[in-house]
Amino acid sequence: MSLHFGAEGSIGIILYLGAIVAVLASIFWRPVVGIFYLVPLIPLQTMRYRLNGFPLGASVVTIVLLAVAIGVMRGKRQVLPKTPWTVLIGIYSAFTFLSLILGSFYLGAPLPFPGSERFSVWADYMMMPALLLLVAAVEPTRLQMKGIIVMMCLAVLALDRNFLSTVSGRDFSAFSYDLRDAGSMGYAGINGMAAFEAQFVIFLLALAAFEKNRFLRLAYWALGGLSAVCLMYSMSRGGYVAILAGWLFLGLAKKRWMLVALIAFIFTWTALVPNAVRERVTMTYDTGGLDHSSETRITLWQDAMQVFDSNIILGSGFNTYAYMHRVGNYEDTHNFFLKLLVETGVFGLALFLWLLAKTFRVGLAFSRHAKDPFYASLGLGLAGWLVAAFVANMFGDRWNYLQVCGYMWIVAGMVAHAKKMEEAGAPEDDVAADLETPLPDDAVLA
Repeated sequence: MSLHFGAEGSIGIILYLGAIVAVLASIFWRPVVGIFYLVPLIPLQTMRYRLNGFPLGASVVTIVLLAVAIGVMRGKRQVLPKTPWTVLIGIYSAFTFLSLILGSFYLGAPLPFPGSERFSVWADYMMMPALLLLVAAVEPTRLQMKGIIVMMCLAVLALDRNFLSTVSGRDFSAFSYDLRDAGSMGYAGINGMAAFEAQFVIFLLALAAFEKNRFLRLAYWALGGLSAVCLMYSMSRGGYVAILAGWLFLGLAKKRWMLVALIAFIFTWTALVPNAVRERVTMTYDTGGLDHSSETRITLWQDAMQVFDSNIILGSGFNTYAYMHRVGNYEDTHNFFLKLLVETGVFGLALFLWLLAKTFRVGLAFSRHAKDPFYASLGLGLAGWLVAAFVANMFGDRWNYLQVCGYMWIVAGMVAHAKKMEEAGAPEDDVAADLETPLPDDAVLA
């Protein structure tokens, strides 16, 4: 990570001390502090690596979220608030855990007790919907929600700056796999980074669609443009399709001029992008057949369907395909929905699609009915993010990466609370609402 302001050697200890402060403040003051601490770190995986050398540093995200939950309970609020998602998340988490146990029998492996590798994968997977519930539980004010958006934008600005500084000296006159770099997204890889950039661009455009302040609207467009440039240089075809899908959705749902812009782009894109990008797209079919990468995906999909055919209803069990090694060294089906079908069967895939459909429906409906334009923009941003994420996951597993999809669940949590506030007729005065937030009963004022 290159954005360090001269504090490169001290970043680890600063983050670690910040985590301690966030934990204590979340428990004994305001739980939202923990959310503010985590938001900038979520997409910056390599930044979080700097915490690994400290005691419990590798578990900072989990620890901070636990502190947030404790703070919510100390404030006599529900840690599982009533949201459109709460019951469904509970059902899905219970089902996937039972599927995790089923997978142990399928693999002939030990049961997934806490601390085991497969249990950790499941816990990380469920951490994201838990973010939704915890963000709703801390009951952020309108001003705090805007602050969270600002922190997201600053984190993405740092991500983009780091990526562009890495690839700026490379020759994009011809495609080569050596041109690709995952930047600060860490083990999510370059395709994960591309999926994130596509999703965040759509989110920014949704915010701009409702923003009346010209300066903020231009800021959203500028950051969206910078992220789109990073996406372009990622050489990720899945990311390209994802942003086009989100672009089409926003044009249909809110801004018709975006449809005209999309059509114009489709007819002119070859003149706007570097030659390496053109080669990356056209190599899919230029040889008269599929390129090696696409052929490998087809092979993986065909093999996955063979596994599914023998476990149609419940699948082979959560997090099992990675241990089968059926096609070379590949541990993923390179299509998240097919992976779900193989591992959790028709029932598990139906549950997950139900969760996605509810997220899309709630976000889109809220964007149309919310009285506050800022809240409406969050709803549209959530629906647009979901569209881009859905398409991106057709080309690989992106849901399992906190750095790729974590923000979507945070936005959903803000939508859940904003919806609750609008239904209750809460005041829109940011400062007044923030000052009226009660301190815990046992707080001592000097």
